[in-house]
Amino acid sequence: MNQQIYCNPLPLPDYPRGIQCYGERNPANHLWHHPTPRDFRETADPSVIYEDGKWYLYPSCGMAYVSEDFRTWKHVRIEPYKPGYAPTVVKHRGRFLLTACGAPIYEALHPLGPFREIGKVAMPDGSRIRPGWGDPMLFSDDDDRLYAYWGLGSPGIFAAELDPEKPNQLLTEPVKMFEFNPSHEWERYGEWNEDPTISYCEGSWMVKIGGRYFLTYAGPGTSFSTYAMGAYVAVNPLGPFTYQQRNPILRQRHGLVRGPGHGCIVRGPNDTLWAFYTCCLCYENGFERRIGMDPAGIDDDGNLFVIDATQFPQHAPGIKDHPELGNSTGLLPCNHRKRCEASSTAPGRDSLYCVDSSTLTWWQPAADDPAPTMIFPLRAQFAVSAMRLWWRDEGLDYDADVLPGPFRFKIEGCLKDGDWFTIVDKTQNEGDMLIDFLTFNPVNVDTVRLVITGWPEGIRPALIDATVFGVRAVAAPESEDN
Repeated sequence: MNQQIYCNPLPLPDYPRGIQCYGERNPANHLWHHPTPRDFRETADPSVIYEDGKWYLYPSCGMAYVSEDFRTWKHVRIEPYKPGYAPTVVKHRGRFLLTACGAPIYEALHPLGPFREIGKVAMPDGSRIRPGWGDPMLFSDDDDRLYAYWGLGSPGIFAAELDPEKPNQLLTEPVKMFEFNPSHEWERYGEWNEDPTISYCEGSWMVKIGGRYFLTYAGPGTSFSTYAMGAYVAVNPLGPFTYQQRNPILRQRHGLVRGPGHGCIVRGPNDTLWAFYTCCLCYENGFERRIGMDPAGIDDDGNLFVIDATQFPQHAPGIKDHPELGNSTGLLPCNHRKRCEASSTAPGRDSLYCVDSSTLTWWQPAADDPAPTMIFPLRAQFAVSAMRLWWRDEGLDYDADVLPGPFRFKIEGCLKDGDWFTIVDKTQNEGDMLIDFLTFNPVNVDTVRLVITGWPEGIRPALIDATVFGVRAVAAPESEDN
């Protein structure tokens, strides 16, 4: 079984409950109203460190996640579990410092804690931090000096040096690094960047590469497909910063992994660079989001970039790591936009919706279907070796005790109307995987079948995406008698 590939969005177990704090903006008065909320799950705003051969991922809404093989993730519940949106963790002078939007500074001797609270961040005179402590990032420089970067919305991105011995205390007055610039079209607000009067300039992150400081940020808003990451560069951690020539550094408006913004750039195996980022789902709520990762690099002109927000299988970190050429395994969808067959469909939830490359549509079986089944004719013989299942837990209602849980299923294959055989058996699955990425030894098939055998009580199973990955099988040439 091939364990050395991954696929976005990252298959994180135990997706946490989303926070009901997002409404719709009224363009007439710039005020927000909040429609009747529905439960949803989210992870976003990843802060990641690579320590002792492991990734430690700290997202909004629930922490933390650990990966030892750079493909599978383990959920390790730490305290504070939800310190606030956009948590950030940095290793500084042998200890790990943690904070988040509106949160105090915490410290621990291990990436997973236990963390103890140090205190709220204060100005040099001891007063409350100004402007507000939104989307903070802590950066430890090579000379052991400590800096903070923060900012959320129209005021811009700010920075200051912190006291390394008392890291909740600013040593210097905050300095504005930059703010929304409407001449940067990708920063303009809206699904088509149509509003040049506003942007959510947010999610700053500092990374030092080759003696230069790259300050990344996101805009114009986390619920839009236009959400993207940009970068400024300087020779000092507090600037002045210059908008780099290659911007945005990461943008993807279409497909299953779209709107890649608010994230981080971190060093991984073999001193490679990796980008972790937020990508939008945003159906139930504007904060309904997922997380992806891809290689980053520096181009020949000295610009920081990420080649793509990928949605097909990639080599795991440490295997290929080539940002200019990409990290693709060559595995491609075999069943996208090919008519599939469902055992049943709920009204308006056609079977084609789980293979249409959209996060805003999904297949859902009829409520009385005891064993929902999908058949994917591939129209040719393929050697398939992976499948991504992106579930929706329809009917989720935490307050009514309708809770997430495992989906159980089996994946089968056949050739030319032959007998079905089992490829993957998860009929006894106990893991809560809202996004599941399954790899297996290559098998030649022309049809794949998914049979759903169980789901959480009160939930109706539904699939945003069911992608079969493989390569076209080439028949061996027939031998010739001479």
